[in-house]
Amino acid sequence: MSTSDRIRFSHLRAYGRSPAHGLYARTHDMAPTAAMQRGTGLHAMLFKTKPVVGYDGTRRGKDWEAFKADHPKDEILPATDFAKAEAMVASVRACKLAQPFLEGVYEETLAFTWYGMNCRVTPDVRGRDFVTELKSCPNASPERFIWHSLRMAYHAQLKWQMTGMEIITLNPVKSAYVIAVEYNAPFVVQVFKATEGALQVGARQLAAWMERLKVCEASNAYPAYTETIAPLDVPQDVELDYGDEND
Repeated sequence: MSTSDRIRFSHLRAYGRSPAHGLYARTHDMAPTAAMQRGTGLHAMLFKTKPVVGYDGTRRGKDWEAFKADHPKDEILPATDFAKAEAMVASVRACKLAQPFLEGVYEETLAFTWYGMNCRVTPDVRGRDFVTELKSCPNASPERFIWHSLRMAYHAQLKWQMTGMEIITLNPVKSAYVIAVEYNAPFVVQVFKATEGALQVGARQLAAWMERLKVCEASNAYPAYTETIAPLDVPQDVELDYGDEND
């Protein structure tokens, strides 16, 4: 089995939304969004895993095709995103708090078995006894980033990285970090350490998602959110703000 066929964190997180979303994630390659491409460029620049170039022009026509032909192995970013990625990399490299957690193996894919399933994990940084994920975001303040992290399930992603590392290396992974860098000037960097409580929640979520995946794939049934009519209720104890219907 190739590593591309193995279960990734993105698959499990999709199963956490619904089995239908999980099936789609497992059977389709997701088209990269602009944010994903910017993040890929940031990682490639910082970790020096792939050349990154900027292109100042429209992504169609003869000029674009010629540029792609000249850079077949490069990560190509719009010129504005290229400049931002350079600034973000400079900010991360200038952050003294971040430096110890950038020392290790960069973006190496590990194949492992968990819950009897073939899985894979690619930590951004695999340290001796820690794991680090690099994230770009609009706001890295501790008060705001915690909600973004919760929505993206970074705590579960970190636990997933730790689980794969421990199974492969047979060594305990003691801590997990997120280096968050804002993608707008002044490109502020904030380092976070996952708490034990957050990692425990992540472990429970991963187990629940994996059990759902196994049941769905064994039964070949992939329902959506619910197979019943859901009530559309109104909270009675909150003051509602009626905005425009397009908000």
